Amino acid sequence: MGKTVKCVSAVIALCAAICASAAPRDSLAVAEKRDSIVEAKITADRTAGETTRSQTGHKRLEELDFIFGNVFLSSPDIIKALQNLPGVNAGTELMSGLYVHGGEGSDNLFLLDGVPMYQVSHLGGLFSSFNTDVVGHLDFYKSGFPARYGGRMSSVVDITTRDGDFDEYHGTFMIGLIDGRLHFEGPIVKGRTSFTAAVRRSWMDAVLAPVISLVNRTNADGETIGGTYAFYDMNAAVTHKFSDDNILALKFYHGRDRLKLRLDQDQTYAGNENETVFGTDNLHTDISWGNTLASLNWTYRFHDNLRMKAVMYYSGSNADVGYYIRNISGDSESSTDETNFSRVNDAAINAGFSWQPRESHNVRFGASYQFHIYNPSRTSTVTEYGIQDTKTSFRHYLGNEFALYAEDEMTFLDRFSLNLGLRYVLYGVPGKIWNRLEPRIALNVKCAESVDVRVSYTEMNQFAHLISTTYLDIPTNCWLPSTSKIAPMHSRQVAGGIYGRLPHGFRLNLEGWYKTMDNLLEYSGANALYPPLDTWETSFNKGKGRSYGLEAEFGWHSGNLSMTAYYTLSWSQRKFDAVWHDWYPHRYDNRHKLTLMGSWKIGKSVDLYASWNYNSGGWMTVASHVYNQGEVFDRIYTRPNNVNLPDYHRLDLGANFRKISAKGHESVWNIGIYNVYCRKNVVFVAIDEREDKSLYGTGRAIFPIIPSFSYTLKF
Repeated sequence: MGKTVKCVSAVIALCAAICASAAPRDSLAVAEKRDSIVEAKITADRTAGETTRSQTGHKRLEELDFIFGNVFLSSPDIIKALQNLPGVNAGTELMSGLYVHGGEGSDNLFLLDGVPMYQVSHLGGLFSSFNTDVVGHLDFYKSGFPARYGGRMSSVVDITTRDGDFDEYHGTFMIGLIDGRLHFEGPIVKGRTSFTAAVRRSWMDAVLAPVISLVNRTNADGETIGGTYAFYDMNAAVTHKFSDDNILALKFYHGRDRLKLRLDQDQTYAGNENETVFGTDNLHTDISWGNTLASLNWTYRFHDNLRMKAVMYYSGSNADVGYYIRNISGDSESSTDETNFSRVNDAAINAGFSWQPRESHNVRFGASYQFHIYNPSRTSTVTEYGIQDTKTSFRHYLGNEFALYAEDEMTFLDRFSLNLGLRYVLYGVPGKIWNRLEPRIALNVKCAESVDVRVSYTEMNQFAHLISTTYLDIPTNCWLPSTSKIAPMHSRQVAGGIYGRLPHGFRLNLEGWYKTMDNLLEYSGANALYPPLDTWETSFNKGKGRSYGLEAEFGWHSGNLSMTAYYTLSWSQRKFDAVWHDWYPHRYDNRHKLTLMGSWKIGKSVDLYASWNYNSGGWMTVASHVYNQGEVFDRIYTRPNNVNLPDYHRLDLGANFRKISAKGHESVWNIGIYNVYCRKNVVFVAIDEREDKSLYGTGRAIFPIIPSFSYTLKF
């Protein structure tokens, strides 16, 4: 286990080094349109053919090129835009965490053109997997989930990519600090068939190569290091219009991360009779992870009030972790060679219908079938004194998931909008069939022309569990299904609020929620990096959670100037009887969260933006005192998550400088500054022990002030 921990520590160190290439480490004591890339709109009830007038907790983000105003190291990020919204916790700084209404992060449903995606981030969460060059809009639900969504229990992020242009060719080229993007689209058959293609790649491998070479030349202790990291993703689509009422689209996504690390060091050991024994330590790590998605989307309108959308898709996710450790000391040699694979493959088909007999009445119904294959495996070979010991463990699960849904949204008496929905899910694995009914109801009452009151009640079930022994988003985690021994996770949520459009461009929304979560899993062991595969069903404690709070949104927009404030007051708690007898704070139980954002468009060529983020500190578990009597030594713990970490805050500034060439091409320089006043926010805490066995903690800050820039050309 010590060698395994050393391996992981080295991997994490390389990740930190990648970040620290722009961010030195510090410590603290614990105590518009398509042709514009700056316009930003976050709207709550844009129907766009979808009836969402009754739902609570719904936001639609569109014209997503605006994320140029919220970039880190030149790469725009969808998830980081969602992190600004109330009721959403970001987790670890700069990571793509999304903890919605007290959720676990793995309970968010990410759909890319109707296809679920398992791996939604690059570099352990530093960047998300979604290329904004091809994204048309997204719908984000925190509560009031329509019955057509299911499979996760905390949120829905439904991302729709744009079809290619049917009439003209054009594209976008971007070069930034550590990555670049290229997007091109146009007609194959003008007016009938179009294509769009985009690729994004980082070049951290090119940046790291000379740095590593310099370190090795100046290293005098016999140690040599090697390492590389890169990610890429690509999107492609072909869309054909048989007619305006009959459209077929073939869409594809592929993304991959690759991290390699090598540490070689010459050693000297004290042998018998004062002789010196020479040896070598080697550590080689190779990690890759990513997704492949393919879908065939068919949209057909039977007549003016009845239409259908059918999707047939494949979604595959894999994470491969391999490491090799060898120690040579004189004539003695030992080694450990381990590989870990996690595979999830889904094949599915679903069809949804929308029947609108009149403008104030819309009925939706549909069905879906998903075939799941889970294949995690592990092989470890240990060699000592010339003797090899190989151990292999694996799991193979087949899951069948069938769902039916119906929802009826109607408006009556000109003041009331009601959405009644019901979803039935059947999930079958060997030895067990789970049946679940998920009622959904949402009501909107228009109290005045500009004031709405909404309430909703929803139930959600999740049959896939992200099995992990750490809180880090790393490829050692693996997805496994509910079984005859592991029940699906289940949530119930009540939400309600007041939504007002005030005079002079102001708006004010207030929303509260109460949510319960059952059948949560938490690892019951210690000092393990990989989840136990053969005994995983008995190696995790079962518990429950609850979350409640209040969200507020206050905004103002006038001409070229806009300002928005989001505030969240929330509680998030857990209760695992095998761990603690009462409720205790979740690690991301941040009592207060405040986000202030503003943008100012100065003429046609300059855009300024600013964002200030604050939240109360999270929680961690630390021994309260040490018991030391003679040779008996132990650390005494009180409740889990008994230490509150320091508060978090930072200021980001940025600007876009745009220029239109004589040929009508737009070029943009984006300049941003992350953490302007260099707040040293705690990312992790190291617990150490003094000579008298007392404990102390040191908080570590990784990200100081970080400038970034990018150049974009639209052609």
